[in-house]
Amino acid sequence: MKCKSDLRRAVVGERNALAPAEIARRSARAARHLFSLAEVEAARTIMFFVTFGSEVDTMPMIRRALSKGKRVLAPRADPARRELTPCQVQDLERDLTPGAHDIREPASHCPAVCLDEIGVVIVPASVWSEDGYRTGYGAGYYDRFLPHLPGAVRIGLGLEVQVVPEVPHEAHDLPVDILVTEAGIRRFRHRQGGRSDERGSHPAA
Repeated sequence: MKCKSDLRRAVVGERNALAPAEIARRSARAARHLFSLAEVEAARTIMFFVTFGSEVDTMPMIRRALSKGKRVLAPRADPARRELTPCQVQDLERDLTPGAHDIREPASHCPAVCLDEIGVVIVPASVWSEDGYRTGYGAGYYDRFLPHLPGAVRIGLGLEVQVVPEVPHEAHDLPVDILVTEAGIRRFRHRQGGRSDERGSHPAA
């Protein structure tokens, strides 16, 4: 198995090679799968990540969630402490501003939201494994953040090009409950203990 940095470099390089129009097309497919989930339909408060670079495009998904009456949160990063604060956004043009690592984040006027109010958290990664584990971008923000959300459904979101058979992980690393890409939906049973071979997948629309 490759080390995390080599794996990240190889997979992100492959993702970066996709044309913007292709990323948009694949992102639209992933969005259809995401919004087909009962967990997303039922959630009152959803935390999204804000796209940067060649990541799956979450902006149309955020707009759709807002149009469905969801309370939508996005992370504000504290680079000194490597911590995330979930803040409510309602108008993407007004509420998002350039922040840490050149990623747009909630502006100072956006209110912070208590962690226990989050029903679903949409999780980014540079690389996903077939069993729901992730490799981030090296700063460890989500590794620190996710353990504070024991009641939230963790949904990984990415492009199929980012999925590999396995990624290095430690015993304390938290996998996602569901992984969504343009190719479909993978469900896991991590909360019940152990890895799961359960996998439900929709054909790409």
